[in-house]
Amino acid sequence: MEMNNNNLNAFREDFTNAVRFLQDKYGVTISLGRITYGDERFSAKMTVINGIDPEHVARNQFDADVWRYEHLGLQKEMYNRIFLAEDGKRYAVQGFNPRARKWPIMAKRISDGS
Repeated sequence: MEMNNNNLNAFREDFTNAVRFLQDKYGVTISLGRITYGDERFSAKMTVINGIDPEHVARNQFDADVWRYEHLGLQKEMYNRIFLAEDGKRYAVQGFNPRARKWPIMAKRISDGS
């Protein structure tokens, strides 16, 4: 099979299905990163994170990436910490999007319960 744009999504889906056994056996989360390809070969980054629980995995990923943003005053203890914005809305820090150069910090809005 030749790797191209048409079959990258199918390959990613097949890879995800194939590693489920390994994830369950070793208690890890395995994800396939960006895939690049050329005439003779293709390559992809594979990430293995300890834990299966999505919250645990998100926390581990935050802890692994926070060093990149320490210059902004971020610390590991700030994961899921609630911050009050100037408009009175509350947000919790969830992670980072390194591709977003201007606003790399991902946060989710916390509802007021009303």
